[in-house]
Amino acid sequence: MRSFFYFWSAVGVVLTALYWLMYRRGFTFVNHAVVLCFLLLLPLLFCGVNVWGPSLEIAPQILRPFAYLGGYWLAFFHYSAYAGILYIILRIAGALAGGGEGWQHAYALYAKGAFVIVMAIIIYGGWNTLHPVVRVVEHDTGKHLPRPVKVVLVTDIHLGSLFGRQYAEELTERINGQDADVVLFGGDQADNSLDYLIREKSYEPLKNIKSKYGVYAILGNHDHFDGRVQMELDMFRSVGFHMLVDEAVDLPCNIHLVGLEDFRSEPRNPHLESLAGKDPAKANLLLEHQPRRFLEAEKAGYDLYMAGHTHGGQQAPLNLVTRRMYLLDYGSKKFGNMMGVTSCGYGLWGSPVRIGSTPEIVVINLK
Repeated sequence: MRSFFYFWSAVGVVLTALYWLMYRRGFTFVNHAVVLCFLLLLPLLFCGVNVWGPSLEIAPQILRPFAYLGGYWLAFFHYSAYAGILYIILRIAGALAGGGEGWQHAYALYAKGAFVIVMAIIIYGGWNTLHPVVRVVEHDTGKHLPRPVKVVLVTDIHLGSLFGRQYAEELTERINGQDADVVLFGGDQADNSLDYLIREKSYEPLKNIKSKYGVYAILGNHDHFDGRVQMELDMFRSVGFHMLVDEAVDLPCNIHLVGLEDFRSEPRNPHLESLAGKDPAKANLLLEHQPRRFLEAEKAGYDLYMAGHTHGGQQAPLNLVTRRMYLLDYGSKKFGNMMGVTSCGYGLWGSPVRIGSTPEIVVINLK
């Protein structure tokens, strides 16, 4: 992961300097060395918080504002890229037309508009990130459930530099407000490093989650980035999580629940089929981090397939990319008799800005 942050921070420094050349045409205050230095510092800050932050003997609460600042830069970098492409096209059109004072005015006007729009996107996306919603899915399994079962699905909480103890406390309150029979965590409980969780104990508030039949969780790709998987498993087990890593459990409510290891670690997972429940009276539920095996799950006889990972693209138009990558990158859809559910996640990665998706808790009512 370090090489990833080094590369994009280096690219960020170069392109941020180019964005500055564009935006300074619209606003005189941008055309100042102090502003340029500040903008160039942000990609370095983003890199520093993610690469060296976990090992620094500094409280996560102190580092968090810097993590947010670097994250907002990432969104600024992302949306300025689109603005920059259009600006280049405008400059080419102006050059082909022979330039002139009118075109110079057009460049300045465009730079003003682009800067205002990008900043408005970041402000809205930052607000959107902090206002999660509850999405409700209804599914008739056709099985002999003694009564309706309420499953609460939460994926991608990404505890770490951006999200800490208070975030976990608020999530716990929201989950408890749903009066769940079963609570499921769909992977990526941790972000990039466990050090933030260890120092802040940000996972501890999750021990207060109330669920009639327990709290179950699987691992995601980010849960492997630190390399201390067993430590993370022990960490979440200490707060009452039942960690399912290629394991199955039968619940008293006539549900057979299977949790798979992340696709990145086991792309050819034989347990999807072997762990599937054989009792025709029980509802067969499959929990996997990446939404890659809808068809295989339906063929194996599962009644409900749940996943996360995609973040719904997190920042549109990246949702167009995830839509091409997965059969169902967000939402719910029937595959034969099986219901497929992909959550865009409660948390996010890198940048605390969401456009085109809203953080969510998914409530699945089974009958």
